[in-house]
Amino acid sequence: MKRITKLIVSALFAAVSGFWEMVLGLFGRRPGKCVILYYHSVPLSQRRAFARQMDVLLSCSEPLAADNRSPMPSGKRYAAVTFDDAFRNILSSALPELKARKIPSTIFVAPGLLGRTWHDDSAQSAADREIMSEEELKGIEPKLVRIGSHSFSHPSMVHLTPSEAKTELIESCQALQRLLDCPVTLFSFPYGAFNRNLVEWAREAGYERVFTVLPYLAFSDPAEFVSPRVRVDPTDWEIEFRLKLYGAYRWLPAAFAIKRTLFSKRLDTVMRQRASAGE
Repeated sequence: MKRITKLIVSALFAAVSGFWEMVLGLFGRRPGKCVILYYHSVPLSQRRAFARQMDVLLSCSEPLAADNRSPMPSGKRYAAVTFDDAFRNILSSALPELKARKIPSTIFVAPGLLGRTWHDDSAQSAADREIMSEEELKGIEPKLVRIGSHSFSHPSMVHLTPSEAKTELIESCQALQRLLDCPVTLFSFPYGAFNRNLVEWAREAGYERVFTVLPYLAFSDPAEFVSPRVRVDPTDWEIEFRLKLYGAYRWLPAAFAIKRTLFSKRLDTVMRQRASAGE
């Protein structure tokens, strides 16, 4: 039910947004839009579904690289494709389909996990939880694929001390640069957990852009440092994927914030009632 509810609200949001864009277009003020998608594991059994999604992406948007710095022309739609964790099945399921369509992508890697097995809720088997090895990562053709950092050991960085967080930011970048012999300037936060301090420490560590899991529109400013992304899976229904590509799920953070506020107020009320009752 939660999935269907999100779908219905997103469809309504898309309708309202579409009307507003039409109004802006009448005054020549319709801005370009970009959505950054992020995947995790893409099992081989879902390769065809992933390929269909990439066909949809090409039919209604223009692909961009996640390190894009160019202004977006008015009225055009763009999409960028990223992957978190560097699962091995990306090599056989996703990259061939992207290469066939000349769609650029970015893979965010935690070098401390290379060659290991990692958990993921989109994995179908133990094999789908395997992370690429160092040699496999080095063998990726760099023409259409960029490599970014995903911390060194994939912790929830908001729970680290400042020293630990800075070490994760710096050591992951240095390890990948030594391995790949090229600059690593992009970073995505593990679990999407971040705060203002982490953003500033990432800037100090030399990253040129960091990525969250907040489903807003991206690249409203070509020089933006913090870029939002929306999660997608090959198992998404086509209408779900199209709505995410449209940016129609960007109402979710506001809804979660309202929910947290209401829950907090309710909890405060209950605690006051208990206190007044002498419990």
